[in-house]
Amino acid sequence: MSERNSSFRIYGGTVMKMTNSHNAGAIRFVRMLVIGGLVVAGEVAIAATEGIYQSAKVPDTQQVALVVGKSTVVDMPVAIKRASLADPQIADAIVLSPKQIYVTGKGYGTTNLTLWGKDDQVLAVFDLDVGIDLARLTQQLGELLPDETNLRLKGTHDHVAISGTVSSEARLSQVLAVAEAYAPKRVLNFLKVYPEPIGNPAPDVQTVTVEVIKGTAVNAVKF
Repeated sequence: MSERNSSFRIYGGTVMKMTNSHNAGAIRFVRMLVIGGLVVAGEVAIAATEGIYQSAKVPDTQQVALVVGKSTVVDMPVAIKRASLADPQIADAIVLSPKQIYVTGKGYGTTNLTLWGKDDQVLAVFDLDVGIDLARLTQQLGELLPDETNLRLKGTHDHVAISGTVSSEARLSQVLAVAEAYAPKRVLNFLKVYPEPIGNPAPDVQTVTVEVIKGTAVNAVKF
């Protein structure tokens, strides 16, 4: 029998003779092992990538409403390593303790506050909306102008809109003056003036001439 198409392999220290059919089977077996290894490696790589993505996912943004000149304390469940404000002209942030940060409204508008923890992972992102203290302005108007009960105030980020009715032009000027003190050049006026009710009108004054006997006219008499 010819051995030109035969080959030899060593298994466990024993030399074994292999024919062409054996060679083809061995090659297919090796290929299956290689392909299987690549599939497993690919799955491991995908799982590792997904794990990295999940660990680096940015938390959902939280809304915080502030007013100019007032502050609030933000509590965190874990220690804060550092904090960053997108616009320091809108708000200010001071770390009070490893788990507390003090936020103050400085200017009208919106900005973002981002907090990082250990390993530089993002802990939280806050959307800060700094507006006008409408509660205090409403209280002030009620104290100064108690008769004007049809005033409506609405905040729009960096402006305050005033609508409703007032009893006179003088009261309109007073309302706007108080509002401007709280929000200079940021007051939107939608007020309407309704004059105070007028009492019964006086009768028309008529001038007549009364003639007496002998046709002599007397001074005009008003009725």
